[in-house]
Amino acid sequence: MKTVTSQEIWDLVYRATQRAGFLQAISEVLADSTTEAELHGKSTVGLNHLFYYFQAAKNNLINVTPAVRLHAVTPSMLNTNGDHGPMQFAYHQSEAQFIKAAQNHGIAMLMIKNAFAGGELGYFARRLAKHGLVSLSFANGPAVMSVGGSFDRLVGTNPVSYGIPLDETRAIVIDQASAPTARSNFQRYAEREVPIPEGWALNRHGQPTTNAADALEGTLLPFGGYKGGNIALMVEFFAMLGGGDSSYEAAPYFAGERKQGIGASIIAIDAQKLSGYTDRIDTLVHQFIRDRGSKIRITDLYLKDHPVEVSQYLWSQLDKYSKGGTIEER
Repeated sequence: MKTVTSQEIWDLVYRATQRAGFLQAISEVLADSTTEAELHGKSTVGLNHLFYYFQAAKNNLINVTPAVRLHAVTPSMLNTNGDHGPMQFAYHQSEAQFIKAAQNHGIAMLMIKNAFAGGELGYFARRLAKHGLVSLSFANGPAVMSVGGSFDRLVGTNPVSYGIPLDETRAIVIDQASAPTARSNFQRYAEREVPIPEGWALNRHGQPTTNAADALEGTLLPFGGYKGGNIALMVEFFAMLGGGDSSYEAAPYFAGERKQGIGASIIAIDAQKLSGYTDRIDTLVHQFIRDRGSKIRITDLYLKDHPVEVSQYLWSQLDKYSKGGTIEER
């Protein structure tokens, strides 16, 4: 393992994404979101996630110079066309108007379409919480998971995230996939030849498997059986509100002849208009933790810099790529 600072992460991501041909503004957004993911312990959607972007850029499956367009459906419903660039960039281009709409009307929704998979949804929740906004986010992705008992891939891992501000500096931020774990973790299991738990996946023949490589060739399963599948479907339907493709229609990360075109929907509620709400939630959470031993995690919205441990191999691969080298196909 290698110990690095947040500035070192930011600089490496910026250099590597510039090497891939992304606009400077996009490189800055990807550097910011990736660094935050690593600082908040979300490594599966941090540095490791960059390989998706680089390989997609190489295969012309992501637009490295998108022209994002924002359209107001109603004063409180915004629709952003990401022009097949990174979802994080589409969000950034829309954030100011989205926050203003939520503050003006008490509630607003941002719908994103024609985007490439956006990494950590909690990134949006933390940014909105800094403005006192409660948020709920949905995003889909290329189909890798069964739903409703199917033996075929129908939906993505379909993450959902929410953010509940407690004050100006703290919030409850939850970000989770509808699968038992992120797809990138299956890749890690496969690389290390470590078995995955039972009930996580089917092989390409539709049979249960504990082999991660077989799972990647087959179909992931939702967490919690049909109940997790119901959540995955909910995420799918909400993510498509603005016109984004379904997971089933979306192109894979690295192959095919078309871009992903996936979607996301983010709902923001101005909690500052609800007198006493954040104080009541803060008191309740404090009681759960102090009196009942709950392990609810409080997120520091202005997390101070701290050393981060990353894979030496991963770091060297990204550094090599940023200096003009190539990366191994994943």
